[in-house]
Amino acid sequence: MQNLSSFDLYQHILLTDFLRYFIAAGTAYLVFWVIFKKQWAHRIIQQKPLQAKRMWSEFGYSMSTVLIFTIIGFGLMSLKNAGHTLIYNDLAERGWAWPFISFGLMLLLHDAYFYWTHRLMHHPKIFRHVHLVHHRSTNPSPWAAYSFHPMEAVVEAGIFVFIVFTIPAHGLALLAFLFYMIARNVVGHLGIEFLPKRFIKSRWVNWHTTTTHHDLHHKHFNGNYGLYFTWWDSWCGTEQVGYQQAFEEVTSREKMGQAEESGVGKIGLRKAKAAAIALFLLMGSADAQTPVGNWKTIDDGDGKARSTVQIEAAGQGLSGKVASIFPRDCEPPDPVCEKCSGERHGKPIKGMNILWGFRKSGTEWVDGSILDPANGKTYRCKMWLEDDGNTLKVRGYWGIFWRTQTWKRVG
Repeated sequence: MQNLSSFDLYQHILLTDFLRYFIAAGTAYLVFWVIFKKQWAHRIIQQKPLQAKRMWSEFGYSMSTVLIFTIIGFGLMSLKNAGHTLIYNDLAERGWAWPFISFGLMLLLHDAYFYWTHRLMHHPKIFRHVHLVHHRSTNPSPWAAYSFHPMEAVVEAGIFVFIVFTIPAHGLALLAFLFYMIARNVVGHLGIEFLPKRFIKSRWVNWHTTTTHHDLHHKHFNGNYGLYFTWWDSWCGTEQVGYQQAFEEVTSREKMGQAEESGVGKIGLRKAKAAAIALFLLMGSADAQTPVGNWKTIDDGDGKARSTVQIEAAGQGLSGKVASIFPRDCEPPDPVCEKCSGERHGKPIKGMNILWGFRKSGTEWVDGSILDPANGKTYRCKMWLEDDGNTLKVRGYWGIFWRTQTWKRVG
């Protein structure tokens, strides 16, 4: 492309990027949601129809992303033609193995870049200005793969800018990276889980993200921030608690004909009704598990109990107060919050309200607040239950960082 005029180069990049998006998203939509929709209906993750208005919005924002990617791509190719990047054309320059190695490095670098920029865009002060456009697709379609606010599109293109100045890359390796990137992006927004049930159990492949993995992120607006791999979510504790169960539930569904044959045909209509009632009651029991009750907080340092917190329902949310304190030998028996501000300053910690807000989102309670009486600061907070409802995980956020405590149910 060195011999192309600037205008021809721009047109070439624009057409390439448009076709890269349109062919990938269009093919996925046509195959899974049009031609073979009946065959895949049982694997639709959220069991909701796609909305035409939402898909048109996704396509519209995707076109603005194509334009932004084209402008940045045009600038990089112009710099490449002037010899200012590490892109090279001669395979013999670095041998046949390097394009494969560099491709792997690009994926690893992009996965880390995406995870951390993605988490940053979920910061409350940034989210509504940048990332909300993408999250309006709570039940995404393949057309959402490029559905970004213009500012987010610039951030997404940043990885390519970083790569061409840090990794010597042959043009074919870069092209493969670009096509792999859009393919995985479309799969993440497919809305249908096509992978086999055993995928999540295999240690050889289960570190790859699945459609369910990213679909849960769109549904609940938190967790599962990874792009290609689940490593960063696992290392940083941001993988949604119910991810594996959700994947298994979706991939265990039977097609309508199979369900009728294996269900009613074998055990009889009466037994099928009894099983359905039992399942309904079981689901109701599981849904009834909430953080409401008394909880013993555990010190992160010595593993000993520090206090008891009583959590109660408060309207549509939750509130929690300190019911009792277990002071150390060197601590006063009835401590006060010396570092609290406002009306809490100097007040006894016992009886103080330290949890408020929250709303149920899937298996978690999110959008809450927690007060740390030790420093008087308030943090964003979410909670979830484990160990059959006997363990409560309480996570407080400070910016993009967090700390998770384990509380044990009392009584």
